[in-house]
Amino acid sequence: MTPVHRRVLVALCTALALVVATGANAAIVTSHDSQGRQITFDVRAANVDTEWYASVLRASAHGNEISDVTIRIVPESQIPALCGGEDASACYTGRSGPPTIMISAGKSRVLEDTLLHEYGHHLDTYWHVSGVPELNGTPVWWEARGMAARLASHQVAFDYSLGWNRGIGEIFAEDYSYSHTGDRYAISWLNPPDATLKAALFAELGTPTDPLPAAPEVPSILNRRGTLVPHDRFSIPFGLLGPGRRVTLAATISKPTQKGIRARAFLVCNGKVVVSRAFGKGRSKQAFDVHNLGPADCDVRLVSNTGVSLAYILRLTLAVEGT
Repeated sequence: MTPVHRRVLVALCTALALVVATGANAAIVTSHDSQGRQITFDVRAANVDTEWYASVLRASAHGNEISDVTIRIVPESQIPALCGGEDASACYTGRSGPPTIMISAGKSRVLEDTLLHEYGHHLDTYWHVSGVPELNGTPVWWEARGMAARLASHQVAFDYSLGWNRGIGEIFAEDYSYSHTGDRYAISWLNPPDATLKAALFAELGTPTDPLPAAPEVPSILNRRGTLVPHDRFSIPFGLLGPGRRVTLAATISKPTQKGIRARAFLVCNGKVVVSRAFGKGRSKQAFDVHNLGPADCDVRLVSNTGVSLAYILRLTLAVEGT
């Protein structure tokens, strides 16, 4: 199933895609890979450069399955509702419905990693390992990673019973993404793919001929709003995949005339409170700005301390120091 690569002129199609994508809030936009296979985008955000997303996929190891998935691009704030969790940065729905990758609008190295990770899930669904339940990666990857032995020793699982980073499908998706970017790797207990594993995976799927497009290292910004009922709490989990990370939280909490402490915000990393902020009378904008964190598993928690409902608006910014 190794594809034969050839160049196809797609400049005209690319120009049309940009006009359609930037001229409407919802549009079906198509591009093509270097063999002429169609890549379909369902654009539901404004001012999206669909060709940047297409060039990431064009530079990935893939085959005919690329025409079987739709990439739906939405504002970042819609991802939690679409993907079923505040910790979601994207998702893939091919196991339960039409193959669709849900991803936020933008252009960054994080989005590049994320798009490739989700495409790894699409590949996992498309490929099958004989005699092994899904999700199971690809046959060569399954053998190269020693997944049968890891499964027998309860290091990994087909589901999330041992945690997200022990799920076989997530390990494959991370391996696939890292093999292209050599960048972030979220499976902390396992070494990232080495040159041998990368070569084996690309020999199976087809070695990419196009380079990955340029992508800036820009902060990830998560915008959340909602209402806390009395003594309720809200959490945004996230991972810091390397050292030198900066975490900034801006928050607006309603009931500015409420006496006493209305709510508290906590930054918790690896089970320890890094910083906390109390919200008393008045409106607060910046809750905290913490430098030099990571790698770590963290979450921001907003906890109500009052008997009335509180509306909140949160803006969480995750950045690499110096960017």
